[in-house]
Amino acid sequence: MPENIAPNTLAEMERKLFDLADADGVNDSERILNSLCRRSFLRLWSQTNVYTDEGFKDGKGSTRELCDALVIFGNDVIVFSDKHIAFQADKKLAIAWPRWYRRAILESCKQLHGAMSWLQRFPSRVYLDAKSTRSLPVVVPAKGAVNFHLVAVTRGSRQAALAYNDGEGLGSFRLNSEVESSQHLDTPFLVGLPEPEKHFVHVFDEVSIELLLSELDTAADFLDYLKKRAALLGRRGTHVSAYREEELLAAYLRTMDSDGQEHVFFEPQPDGAIPDAILFDVGIYEALKNDPGYTRKKNADKVGYEWDKLIERFVEYGDPGIHNKYGTQGTAETEQGLRLMAAETRFRRRQLAETFIGALQRITPGDHLGRLAYAGVAGETVYVFVVVAKRQDESYASYREFRFARLHAYVRTAKLLAPLGTVFVGVAFDNPHKDYQGGSEDLLVWTQENWTDDELAELEAKRRELGIWRKSMETWHYHQDEFPQATRHVGRQPMVSVGEHASRQTQEKKKETEKRIKKMKKASKRRNRGKK
Repeated sequence: MPENIAPNTLAEMERKLFDLADADGVNDSERILNSLCRRSFLRLWSQTNVYTDEGFKDGKGSTRELCDALVIFGNDVIVFSDKHIAFQADKKLAIAWPRWYRRAILESCKQLHGAMSWLQRFPSRVYLDAKSTRSLPVVVPAKGAVNFHLVAVTRGSRQAALAYNDGEGLGSFRLNSEVESSQHLDTPFLVGLPEPEKHFVHVFDEVSIELLLSELDTAADFLDYLKKRAALLGRRGTHVSAYREEELLAAYLRTMDSDGQEHVFFEPQPDGAIPDAILFDVGIYEALKNDPGYTRKKNADKVGYEWDKLIERFVEYGDPGIHNKYGTQGTAETEQGLRLMAAETRFRRRQLAETFIGALQRITPGDHLGRLAYAGVAGETVYVFVVVAKRQDESYASYREFRFARLHAYVRTAKLLAPLGTVFVGVAFDNPHKDYQGGSEDLLVWTQENWTDDELAELEAKRRELGIWRKSMETWHYHQDEFPQATRHVGRQPMVSVGEHASRQTQEKKKETEKRIKKMKKASKRRNRGKK
């Protein structure tokens, strides 16, 4: 499995990416991009060195490389071009920079626009090998629905950029949205809009791409950044200037919209107007890197990588046959469920991982448990986690069949507890207190936009019949900020987790707790009467 644990802080990322950038060569460049994509997007949705069958017929001719990396995630397609071009430091800068710019940046833009055109015209003629025998594992979306994101990764300029800036910064490009086309040739190590009349291209150097994919290491986080970055830098009538990409990234991570729900690059104006000029000056990145809240965030995020590992286990060891045998879920639905899991942000993954890990930690031997992760937000994916114990007298195959059936029941009836939910993803686990080696997980996705009163009544009857989601369930709230404070406090986006289990021991503890609460209330009433 690819390494999922990102460096703990920006300072550690900085040291790591400097080592990678300094040792970078053509082969290393491809290796690094491959590693970054697999870590951030997971292998089911990211492919490197993708080919077309153009010029290849009946086993003859030569195929063409489409791009260096391709990510297909739902309706979003990210196309990467990765070029390592040696910077001619022995030449005058007025000669070396235009040469490097044309070969690294303009050639990347040309490749990216060509790849996008091919994917729009021939989405089924894209392959994983030069002989055009292995098709993509995920289908390219139809032309009308697809959102393309073009990313040019350029390597080889860092040392020259550092020398040009007297060692200041990380060696990344400056940004200026007013610089267009041939104007780039006169301004070294600055990027604006290389081809303003065509589809927007994100231009990153060896420093910024590794920093971005280390910090925004989920598909949801990176895609959100790309979409908002393109809207910001590609907006006509607004002059955007950034000292470096790292300043832009730091501003994005530190700033939330007026509702406190999404990251944005700058605080929204009271009237909603867009400023005529926006400057991201030096110092924002250093402030974030040295912020104790940022360090607490990275520490809090560590548990969320268990969510990544769970997805990877399904990709690596998943057995679609089990779903076909015991349910009606096909391969497409299974991929949808995995994609929904992978579409969660790093912050949300932290909460979800805490939910299912907490379930596995709390359950007792021989017990079963169901837990619901639901924030009460329209459009969210509702998650159901089920832990089922295997009886000693049953085979693992029979146990797996029973567990999947129970998962199906929990997922179908979860609508009763999540009234705004329309998409439900269920994951079933072995009881961790088991006397056998190995284990497995089952995945189920259920989508239904509308529910009639009769259907809801049927679900309630089924819930009662099976004795699941009973009134004796545990309910608690998560109170978290993405950047946690030093002390616990109520955050912006609480998540409600609802669970139930049939543990007699837990029921007894609950009764004892209720007795203590009654005693405390009586004592409080006596004290209050004494004060009057």
